[in-house]
Amino acid sequence: MKSTHLEKEERGYFTSPSSNFRGSGGKSSETRNMASKYNRTIEEVLSVLTNAKVSEKDLTPVTQVLSFSESSELEENLLLLELDNNLLGLLNNGDSLAFRGDKNDSAVMCTKNKTFEVKTAEISNSLALVPEILWSQDTNDSIEDRSLTEKNVVKVFYEYLEVRPCGPRLQKLRSLLEKGQYSGPEYEDDIKESGVKLLTFHDLLHKIQASEEELYAALKENFACCIDGFWRCLEFNYHFRVLSSILSLLDENSWPINGVLRHEVLETLNDLVPEVILNHLMDWYTSENPNQNTCTLRDDRICKVLGEVLLRPAGKWNLQEFLTAWQQSVPEGMVTNMKYLEGIAIKDTSCQPQVVRYFPEWELPEDIGERFKVLFQAREKWTIDDIRPFVERLTTSKMNVNALLTKHARASTLNGTKYYSARHGK
Repeated sequence: MKSTHLEKEERGYFTSPSSNFRGSGGKSSETRNMASKYNRTIEEVLSVLTNAKVSEKDLTPVTQVLSFSESSELEENLLLLELDNNLLGLLNNGDSLAFRGDKNDSAVMCTKNKTFEVKTAEISNSLALVPEILWSQDTNDSIEDRSLTEKNVVKVFYEYLEVRPCGPRLQKLRSLLEKGQYSGPEYEDDIKESGVKLLTFHDLLHKIQASEEELYAALKENFACCIDGFWRCLEFNYHFRVLSSILSLLDENSWPINGVLRHEVLETLNDLVPEVILNHLMDWYTSENPNQNTCTLRDDRICKVLGEVLLRPAGKWNLQEFLTAWQQSVPEGMVTNMKYLEGIAIKDTSCQPQVVRYFPEWELPEDIGERFKVLFQAREKWTIDDIRPFVERLTTSKMNVNALLTKHARASTLNGTKYYSARHGK
């Protein structure tokens, strides 16, 4: 990133009252004092042009003399931010860009639906910020006599902030939600007495480095529920207890999995479970049947949570025993599939008997290098389909799963199957 604004701009000419300007970059208070005491003359400007072998007729008739004064605190805190045309277009259209993160976080910048990491980059040539500077189109070329006008340099920049797309940083979200998790109305007094601060969406935006749309999607993914204006996750055992009540009602009424009567569920369980919780679970675990008064249980989500119920306390399961127990736990008519457990479990087929264990993606490090380290400690070799759920959230528009694996893993082929392992073997 270069700037020649201190010398020439098209046919304009800029000059500094201080001969020490280039060496000091405007930093020296001595230089500033010299600038305030010395007035450049037209004769000196013409002499500089002659020595520089620049023809006066190639320039506009206005010479702008740059001087430095003591900067205010506001000016000293000014930063340069580089934006591409898309981001600049958002600002021009009246949208906003927000910087997010706690004091110990590296900064990110967010639009309404995307997140960008912010890095400091050096400028090869210094850039001077000069308000009200005249460009060539602002001067009258028909005037023959040269004139001088003084312009004040507010600040000289040697670095700027550049932004690059990145994924939302959601590592803290689950822990924040769990502090005020909802365990049922009978425990709400305990929450109040504990002094735990419940968080609104606005509160979360100030703590989580994500755009509004990304944060809302993450809340939904984490099964968070908005209760009285505060976003909270459901305590897992309470969540399972309410879901079990819904599934028991299904069994008692002999409803097929595609013939659940939502209004009867709400009416029957309303005295036991707050309506907001019932609606939340019904929205998540069912889909409405078009032109009917019934809804259908979602196989993927029901099977996932029931599989998690089995895996959480067990450590490792014999894979075949787990698959049998899992199938027996789901409603009649549903068929379990290991793809439903992507991101919360891993299986090891290298040992006998084969095993499966609880391995939630959200507990892995947010740093991609550290994440791969943990993944290869947990399992030496991965196929791309097995590892994808554990790294996909950290991809960007310019760095997909394949690119991440190329950068952080070593590929090998065994019996026609491609595997990925640690770049530096044990």
